[in-house]
Amino acid sequence: MASHHNTLFSILLACSLIISIFNIAIASSSSPSSSVPTKTLNTYKFFIQRYCNSTTYPKNCYKFLSPYASVIKTSPLILTRASIYIALKESSKSCYALKSLSTVKGLTHNETLVLKDCVENVDNSLYRVKQSAMSVKDLNGTASGKEAFEWSNIKTYMSAAITGYTTCTDEFDEKKIRASLQEKISSRVTKAHDLVSSALSVVNKFTQY
Repeated sequence: MASHHNTLFSILLACSLIISIFNIAIASSSSPSSSVPTKTLNTYKFFIQRYCNSTTYPKNCYKFLSPYASVIKTSPLILTRASIYIALKESSKSCYALKSLSTVKGLTHNETLVLKDCVENVDNSLYRVKQSAMSVKDLNGTASGKEAFEWSNIKTYMSAAITGYTTCTDEFDEKKIRASLQEKISSRVTKAHDLVSSALSVVNKFTQY
């Protein structure tokens, strides 16, 4: 039990360190949204909306990015970083939730197997999104060959993360589990999947330029 909690703590700590990079940027480089003129803030939000409209899940994309409008402003690079950091935050929550579910008493054999496989897949997805976040924090949006290589890696990482989430929910068709448990798993996995998918769409759009 102690090792289980240590693993969860390590995952959350690693993610918190990466996400804090974005939070520090918010605190140090921008003023609160309330101090930004409404017209200017609306311009920033329109920019985010336009970018999100090209993603697979535009509503979720805008919902999670718009609170950072005063930081993102009209910078495609900052928006791209933010989308990955937000996807990382949700991925860590998803992984934590599933690992917690796997310790619940009274699970059937099939439910135990499904959760075991899901945890492995989601854990791998979290690792891939973490790799993306670590890579994007050092990129400046230049057209250098080195940056192009890193962006390609990020796309590969995020595609692998999406596959992990999809593989988890695909198991529902193969093994019978309680509807209530299936709903709990789906709610966590789907949210993370959608935000990672949106982040990948943002990355694809950014690298077109």
